Amino acid sequence: MTEMIGVSGSIDPLTELQFVQKGIEMLQDPQSAPRALALCGTFPPGLSGQAVAKIISHRTAANILVFVDAVKDIHPVLATRCIDILKVNSTEVLSILSTVDSENYTARSPRHIDLAQAAMKLGTMFGIGIMAVTDGPSTAYLADTKENSCWAFQIPDLLAHRDHLVDETTRNNFGHLLLNPLGAGDTCSAVMLNLYLEKLDIVEAFAQGLAAASASCLVPMPNCIFDLSTMHKIRKLITVTKV
Repeated sequence: MTEMIGVSGSIDPLTELQFVQKGIEMLQDPQSAPRALALCGTFPPGLSGQAVAKIISHRTAANILVFVDAVKDIHPVLATRCIDILKVNSTEVLSILSTVDSENYTARSPRHIDLAQAAMKLGTMFGIGIMAVTDGPSTAYLADTKENSCWAFQIPDLLAHRDHLVDETTRNNFGHLLLNPLGAGDTCSAVMLNLYLEKLDIVEAFAQGLAAASASCLVPMPNCIFDLSTMHKIRKLITVTKV
């Protein structure tokens, strides 16, 4: 997805250095420090995981939440142990774990492992407070490593509930519904993080993020657009179970 629509030119070493300096200054300045720092997608060429790790390791305000939705060159960032929330998909969890536990996770399929257990293991290994793992239309998981708790989120079949979720005008305009998953992950991250910052419980914030992501799949184009009423309908269909 990032490679298709977010391609950028290579960043030269001087620009990378300036980026790191500005990032550190922003996080250490009480006047400009954000409530959260979100690292999402693929770092552009020339911006290394080491550079990003250097930025977040300089956060001085304990209330700056670090949210990560990325996997490429992520190990330096994981090593900082500064990540509060890591949101990845099932394949990405396996990709990371296979580099630190090749015996149990190399060449494995998400269908053949306990994703809840994998999420908890990865979070514990790198001091990540919350692990959120999506798996397309299949069950998603959220692990709270500090509380040693995990929840499963059963996603409804969007096509089976089409008539309930999509209004008649949309059905007439587009006829046979084709699901559009592009940008669904970004939608989930954005909604989840923003609701959590507004003091919503992390479990419910993730559930609503999943509902928004599912709603965005019902919009043929463009990416990351969803109908709020559809999101609320889907949320009512999502089953959350503590596992």
